Amino acid sequence: MNKHLSARKKWQDKANLGGLSREETAKKILETLLRDDPTYTLFERPQQLSKIYAAKWGIVPDFAIQNNRTLKIAFFETKRQGSQGNAHERACKYFAPGLQAAMSAIGGFPRPIFTIYMNGLTKDPKKVAEIATWYDHPDWADRYLLWPSRDIETIIGYWETTVKGYLS
Repeated sequence: MNKHLSARKKWQDKANLGGLSREETAKKILETLLRDDPTYTLFERPQQLSKIYAAKWGIVPDFAIQNNRTLKIAFFETKRQGSQGNAHERACKYFAPGLQAAMSAIGGFPRPIFTIYMNGLTKDPKKVAEIATWYDHPDWADRYLLWPSRDIETIIGYWETTVKGYLS
């Protein structure tokens, strides 16, 4: 049985390739926006949380942006999928109180994680309702973005009107 399982094509391989394109798009838009501003540094696959569990294991978000003056860090997780799957549910780990406390200490402000939902997650009414319900609290309402297209203005607007203020 194990031999059969190890030989099969993994759906994650294809999903990861597709995820990278959108993840890269969001990251590249912000990277381009901030590249000439010495106030901010963008880190791909930041390691600040990589040993958050018992100093051995942790999480590595897709990217992070640090304000070099205040040293505050905003972590970004991107989630994409079609109407099948549970990528959006995997983002729920960030709601865990212990993880929140540890991340807040590292990020320098409460709830320093921002999740960008893309692709079918933004078009499936059930998934949109689930996501909206999870974040339906004054402390969380601005910690996510539904990004149904690759338009630059939406990402830049989210940075300018929401995330940037937390890093000041």
